Amino acid sequence: MKEQLIQLFGLTIRDPAQAAQVLSDVRFDRATAWTILALAVTLNTLVYFLSIVLFPVPDEMTIPLLTQPYLVWIMLGSTTVIFVFAFYWVGHSLGGRAAFDTILIMVGWLQYMRLVVQLASLVLMILSPALAQIFVMAVGLYGVWILLNFLKEAHGFDSFGKAIGVIVLSAVGLTVGLSVFLSLFTATVIGMS
Repeated sequence: MKEQLIQLFGLTIRDPAQAAQVLSDVRFDRATAWTILALAVTLNTLVYFLSIVLFPVPDEMTIPLLTQPYLVWIMLGSTTVIFVFAFYWVGHSLGGRAAFDTILIMVGWLQYMRLVVQLASLVLMILSPALAQIFVMAVGLYGVWILLNFLKEAHGFDSFGKAIGVIVLSAVGLTVGLSVFLSLFTATVIGMS
């Protein structure tokens, strides 16, 4: 299993479209797929706080919301879940035909890839902070390319234009969704104080 995951990781980097086809053939029951995603979110949250411990942010630059592990976990988890549903619904509204479970597995896999990037950037931060920043920006841009390929293959689009549309419209949906979530969360906190 470990070797297969390493091969899939390499394939995702070399040929995202083919990796998307491999992920489309993966069959998990939905509960398992959600568990895989939740574990990825949890691990990403842990690595985020490991980076804060290793490289503390000055108090004046600290965002209070990002200092509590459970809040970061909720934010990352809710963002990821919103993207799963948005990539599915928006894709279908543009003529896509991806199964929900395929989108769920693909987003989960991307979270594990993100985890590896976070760990690699931590190592680079120790060696060269400037190089780490360049690495994170380059990987972020390449990550968009991987996501475009995943959405194009999963939905069976004939061009990248629709995949770009899915990302843009999903980002708009995420912004609206998080705005509602934060306003409800803030109202709850204010009501409790």
